[in-house]
Amino acid sequence: MHSLRSSGRASSAWPMPVFGPWPAEDDRHHVIVVGAGMGGLSAAAVLARRGLKVLVVEAHDRPGGFCSSWVRKVRGRDGVPGRYVFDAGVQDIGGLGPRGPLRRLLGELELDGCIDWRRVSHRYVQGGVQLDIPDDPAELVPRLRALFPAQATGIAGFFAEIAAVYRDLYADVDETGGVPTRPTTSAAMLSWPARHPHAWRWMQRSYGEMLDSFLTDDRLKALLTTIAEYVTDRPDCLSVAEMAPLFGYYLEGGYYPAGGSQRLPDLLRAIVEEQGGRVRLKTRVTDILVENGRVAGVATAGGVIHRAPVVVANADVVATLTDLLDPGHLPARLAQRLRGLRRGPSAVLVSLALDTLPDLPPRVFLTAQGLEFGIGNPSVIDPSLAPPGHAALTMLRLLPEDEAAGWFGQNTADYRARKEAVTDRLIAAAETVIPGLRGHILYRQTASPTTFTRYASTRNGNIYGAARGQWCPPITAPVPGLMLVGGGVQNGPGVEAVVISGMTAANRITGVLGEAGNAEGASALEMAS
Repeated sequence: MHSLRSSGRASSAWPMPVFGPWPAEDDRHHVIVVGAGMGGLSAAAVLARRGLKVLVVEAHDRPGGFCSSWVRKVRGRDGVPGRYVFDAGVQDIGGLGPRGPLRRLLGELELDGCIDWRRVSHRYVQGGVQLDIPDDPAELVPRLRALFPAQATGIAGFFAEIAAVYRDLYADVDETGGVPTRPTTSAAMLSWPARHPHAWRWMQRSYGEMLDSFLTDDRLKALLTTIAEYVTDRPDCLSVAEMAPLFGYYLEGGYYPAGGSQRLPDLLRAIVEEQGGRVRLKTRVTDILVENGRVAGVATAGGVIHRAPVVVANADVVATLTDLLDPGHLPARLAQRLRGLRRGPSAVLVSLALDTLPDLPPRVFLTAQGLEFGIGNPSVIDPSLAPPGHAALTMLRLLPEDEAAGWFGQNTADYRARKEAVTDRLIAAAETVIPGLRGHILYRQTASPTTFTRYASTRNGNIYGAARGQWCPPITAPVPGLMLVGGGVQNGPGVEAVVISGMTAANRITGVLGEAGNAEGASALEMAS
């Protein structure tokens, strides 16, 4: 193993440490990662591959956070048990195009070809309109123009412009460490608008303003906002810079890892361990230690202390900065902002084992019977998730922050009754596209905001880290040695966004940023906040 030295030119006010030889002691590390979500694992795998001794500490019994899977053995009507694989949340992963951050991550780790990626197609059923998103992006505009002929000119203009913004945002990844960043030098800053005119024009403006500039039909605008469900329950809060990356699902596709979403974090864990690092599961961090004004390591619930000059926190961002860290180490302005941070939506997630395979695409976004929710049917592209002819189906409905708060503090009987009632409503609404669904259910399980709080250690059961449309903490914290990754930082939620945060953190820690030569750039998604 070789030692690495940071360039010391990170965007923080504090310099990165000089990483010495490989620490021989079991409790000494170059970097400690708190939380094995996709942001933390991305940072950990890259850092380990670049020669640093990395420890990942995770409270759950498996890595991945919301990008993980679990298995249930369920008896069929013939009494024979079958195996069903359910995902904790993620079933559609972007960032796998040629310039995509996840593709760049897998390439650096030499994991290309290690996952069998299955293309995920979408169907939108809302407002009396059914739209099947084609795999070929060139077919989407004609399909929309057939549905909304009066909007034909605006549709063509809108898609040409949002595609150009998308290309601009990802144009420089070869020079910026595999992630989209803002300019890193004065010269690049001055030339950026001319080199990226579409992003410069739109990125700070609201997505709703962009839609209104091209389109007048509210049903069409609602359809073109549907994918925002992947990051927020309030699409009206999104800027173009936040929304444009989601159009990667239309322009370059979203994918499902055959075998379940657990496949991806398991591969990243293996990289850490192959490089001499460790991933400790079922271990909860209780404190981030600060000595002499900078991070010194972590303490676990078992009383064990691990030391490192850098800690990358992939835990709930508010809990990290107010529970794991003594808030006295934070600037007063930051502490005030954290107290006012809106936590964003939670959700109800229903998992169903079915004795039939619904004739639906793998992702359906449905508005029916007063409910808006998504249906995941990955068994249609990955038969390994259930017995032949069966399906592991999920339904996810976002809950606004104030509605999610009502799930806490109930007695056991009321909680169970509420959960069953919500599940029954979702099943009834789903029967508008899966007739007779109720009669095919062999097993059902429902996760609520309290479930997400328990298993993901998120405050108020939030699933996206923080609400969009507000200030969120940057990747580099003000406490020397502390970095923040995951859905709660400025990049936002979603596998692609948290991978960007993890790769950005790793680049800043090791001073690697391609030809740009320093790590001062914030990601393009950060620029929107």
